[in-house]
Amino acid sequence: MSDFPPTLRHTSSQDSYQEGPASAQGLRWTPRLAILSTVTISACMAASIAIIMISDTKIVASWKVSPAVLLAILSSIMNLAFSTALTDAVAITWWLCVSRHQGTNVSQLHYIWDRGEGIGFIPAFRARFDARRVALIAAFVATVQFVHNPLLQRATHQKTHDHITKLPMQLDIAQRLPDGWTGYIGNGSAITMIGSRLGLSDVQQWWRNDTILTRNEDGYNCSGTCEGTVKGAGIYYHCSSTTEYLDLSTTETDGSIVFAINSTMAQNATGVPFLRLMTLYSSDVNDSCIATLTVDTCDIGAAVVEYPITIQNSTILLNRGELQSMTVVSTYISAGDLPTAPRNAGAGPLAGLNNFFGYYLYANVTEMYDPDLNKSTYSGPSMIADLFFQPESSSYSAYTFSKCGLKWSSPTEYVLNSMHDFMFRAALRAGNSIEAQTFTARRTSQALVFHSDHRYLVAALVPILLALLSVLSLLWGWWRLGRPVNLSPLETARVLGAPILQTTRLDATVEEMLQDGEIGQRRVRLERGLVVDITHSDKKVTECGQGAQEETSKAGKTRCDVAAVKVKDGEE
Repeated sequence: MSDFPPTLRHTSSQDSYQEGPASAQGLRWTPRLAILSTVTISACMAASIAIIMISDTKIVASWKVSPAVLLAILSSIMNLAFSTALTDAVAITWWLCVSRHQGTNVSQLHYIWDRGEGIGFIPAFRARFDARRVALIAAFVATVQFVHNPLLQRATHQKTHDHITKLPMQLDIAQRLPDGWTGYIGNGSAITMIGSRLGLSDVQQWWRNDTILTRNEDGYNCSGTCEGTVKGAGIYYHCSSTTEYLDLSTTETDGSIVFAINSTMAQNATGVPFLRLMTLYSSDVNDSCIATLTVDTCDIGAAVVEYPITIQNSTILLNRGELQSMTVVSTYISAGDLPTAPRNAGAGPLAGLNNFFGYYLYANVTEMYDPDLNKSTYSGPSMIADLFFQPESSSYSAYTFSKCGLKWSSPTEYVLNSMHDFMFRAALRAGNSIEAQTFTARRTSQALVFHSDHRYLVAALVPILLALLSVLSLLWGWWRLGRPVNLSPLETARVLGAPILQTTRLDATVEEMLQDGEIGQRRVRLERGLVVDITHSDKKVTECGQGAQEETSKAGKTRCDVAAVKVKDGEE
């Protein structure tokens, strides 16, 4: 057997493939497994993106298999596909390298086959372009296989989140407050009435700010926080505001009103009854002790309104921030609110509001000026005035604070909200077990959801894409081979001139060689550093091995010795 030259080139006979991109055989053969692997990697990348995007903000309980598990499965599939594609790509590179017209070095072929694994990376990196490229790509693919799964796992995690859903709910609430609920008319024209126990109970609950409850039943209570609007008996109003001025530094204005709340029943030009609420308060004082008096006037009527409510378990809360902008569904006139209402007739809702709030929230505070001290104070039996008075020095200049610091916050919104609260409580009690209303609520509940971090998704997919493109670059040019190739010892040994494989066609695949009875059934053994053919066609021999009996030939040598001699002498 002759030595191989330092530079090798794969030549072919008439039985071998024809080189060139136009080869009919090349067009017929494609590295299907490698291409399928690259398609699989691309599909897994797309599936990973879809899982991360779709699972974001989804409830954990709604996924039978968590995204992390699915991503781990896809990661394993991608690793397997990378290994398969890289194996075929390295084989194609090996064969393309040895098939070049100018040939290649044996060391190049070894380093390509070795892929630069382990300590073989350094000599492969120092070798020529093909070996260096294969070593770098193999190392990069191995790195990507190692890191991309942890990055994908970091791309999704669980956290608590406000989960919002819509659901139908029920609430017992009257849309009109029946006459007599708040009391009975004493003298309609004189606007006097006798309060009822029901009305007084509602006022007490408002005053104490008692918890409002609904039925503790499915459809009425809420697991979480439910928000919505319900139609109920209420009020509507139109308010206007004017200003006046008052000198607080003179005895001439001593006794002037500086804070007041009062209400009275009235009718408009068409005879429609309404409740007029008037609030007056000193809203500002300048350094000359001139007070700005703001006068708010609100004309209030009976109406059906949409109350903004929040239900938590079986507790109902009025959303006070939205009470001033409630939707008015309709207005109505109650006979008990008319001045012509007879004695002992049931009082209407406006008459009841006037009776209760005209008493409990009534205020009439006057200014008192002491000329000796040159200082103004206020006087009047009103707890409400004390609640809205601004006592802090930060609300005044230094001079006004020491001489005429009389300033209040507006009580108007508080009074109107108090009336809303009273009417809502009364409507609930009046409609209890009588008027069940169905409404759509928006439920907010704490739920464990998946949260996607797209930064880690990008950090995982970009290296995968680069690794995929790198492997495809090794596959490029496969059509020039014209036949299936791999790095099987049989195929590489044949093209490197192993004598025992030279009887096969040069274009035979490994599968065809194995199916060939002459090649596939040959018995071989490592003998003096060479794999030799130990098959004896004219004898029935036993396998040569330690402790095995060997049959001898007529020349007195063992069959293994004969085979070794033949191979050594160059015989076939």
